[in-house]
Amino acid sequence: MTAWTPIKAPGAGTLKAVLQGRFIERPHRFAARVELADGAIVDAHVANPGRLTGVLSPGCRVALEGPLPPPRALGYTMLAVRVKRTWVGTVTTYANRVFPVLLSAGLFPELGAGEIRREVAHGRSRFDFELDGRFVEVKSVSLANGSAGFFPDAVTARGARHCDELAALARRRRPTAIVFVAQRGDIASVSPEDDIDPDFGVALRRAARAGVLVLACALDITPRGARAARRIPVIL
Repeated sequence: MTAWTPIKAPGAGTLKAVLQGRFIERPHRFAARVELADGAIVDAHVANPGRLTGVLSPGCRVALEGPLPPPRALGYTMLAVRVKRTWVGTVTTYANRVFPVLLSAGLFPELGAGEIRREVAHGRSRFDFELDGRFVEVKSVSLANGSAGFFPDAVTARGARHCDELAALARRRRPTAIVFVAQRGDIASVSPEDDIDPDFGVALRRAARAGVLVLACALDITPRGARAARRIPVIL
């Protein structure tokens, strides 16, 4: 297995000290009810539109940022969930935030080391990054079965569209890439989850055949963010 590369990554929490508690329930997709150590029951924003299958379960330990000031509707944000011995990051945008740090650590030499631009528009599309003229989409992975990671954990028409858009650019000899960032350190590979979203799997494989680079890494997550990363293969 590839060795871990230490990284100095931005913490997932940015305002208040990280608190820990026990997950009670998920009233709706973007909220979690949590019991804190002092017995208080609070509601936390879940910045993840997926199902978090195999991650959130009643009684599991969670890390929260907060309390956050008004006008926040929910006073806390869920940052990570403890699954056995592993912390799993639950803020999908954290994968994008940490991506430039991974580049600077040399984790993806295939992508180059030039100027990086965020949220770059091209035609009617918008991509997460542009690096040395290469458009890059970053996908956050939380779903796992044993040591195998999978994406997505819910149907993502947007994800399949990104694959097709990047494939079209690759066929015109524009360099492109899709990077899976697994916010958990206990997996050894990433694959498309065909049982959940077969259309995404078809689109990802089509993109790879067209010449889109498909890469992945796993993060060693703590409640305050990633401390190390390693490359893992994408199995199509």
